[in-house]
Amino acid sequence: MKNLFNKYFQSLIAPGEFDQFADFINQKKNEPEIFRFMDDAWRRQTEEKATERQNPLLLQKIKQTILNDELSRSLLKARRYSIGLKIAAALVVGLLVVNVWMYREKQAADGSQTMQVVSVPNGAKTEFELPDGSSLWLNGGSAISYASNFKHNRTVELQGEAFFDVVKSHAPFTVKTKSGRVEVLGTAFNVQAYTEGEFTTTLERGKVKILNAEGKPLGSLEPGEQVQLIDNKFVKDQVDTQIYTSWKDGKLIFVRETFPVTMRRLERWFNVDIEYSSDDFEGLWFSGTIENESISEVMDIICKVAPVTYSYNSKERMIKVNALKK
Repeated sequence: MKNLFNKYFQSLIAPGEFDQFADFINQKKNEPEIFRFMDDAWRRQTEEKATERQNPLLLQKIKQTILNDELSRSLLKARRYSIGLKIAAALVVGLLVVNVWMYREKQAADGSQTMQVVSVPNGAKTEFELPDGSSLWLNGGSAISYASNFKHNRTVELQGEAFFDVVKSHAPFTVKTKSGRVEVLGTAFNVQAYTEGEFTTTLERGKVKILNAEGKPLGSLEPGEQVQLIDNKFVKDQVDTQIYTSWKDGKLIFVRETFPVTMRRLERWFNVDIEYSSDDFEGLWFSGTIENESISEVMDIICKVAPVTYSYNSKERMIKVNALKK
């Protein structure tokens, strides 16, 4: 496994090896070993002089090196105050999961192009730059894929939620999901499509075309407009875009969200499982903003404003919500 860590920091890890690497770091029992590997890697990176290396992920590697350097200094400070190995290992795993870009390569079905796949687990989000210079923010529990000739064929396939700030080009930029598509030349917009049948596009700047899953044009959006797939019909409305795009800035805004929708968003945001009986919470809705609160603090707030109680198993990251009996 140490060899895989070395390959990862050199951006030389193979697709199959990366899956093994990701599985390893997501297992809590491996935290002590992960800490040792990361500590060795950081020490080498801070001691070695920077050298020029040809690599298609050079920009991301530079960003990751900066992150590692900052985190290394934080851990050195933690040691001085004797916080201990267990806390440091938890910090390592948490930041590794939140900040690591998960790159994999897949061969296209016809064998003509290599597909780049970027995925982010629940409880995390990331920002990076596409090959054409467009910026992309990927929310927790989401994944995108695009072909290696992206500059000439600007098509992204999305599962989950992403915010796009697209640079202008003669080549159209297309976001494909299982339930709908968005096509633009240069603009900023948010797309949510976590599951089949779920599709919401919110336009912040510019103009976009909306198409169904088969590519049939359905209309266009102006800034401040949103389209949703509701009961197999696309419905357009005027909205406050900040409500739907603030997640990329570390805020989660709720405006009269139903209880099931609130719980799903909290699951993705905090990487927890929430169990409840849907029949007990019919008619409940929530409004508010989450920015720096923990999941326990959020659940405490919900219990103060709604007739509910909860229990939290932090080891299994499982929350059980119960309705108070009348």
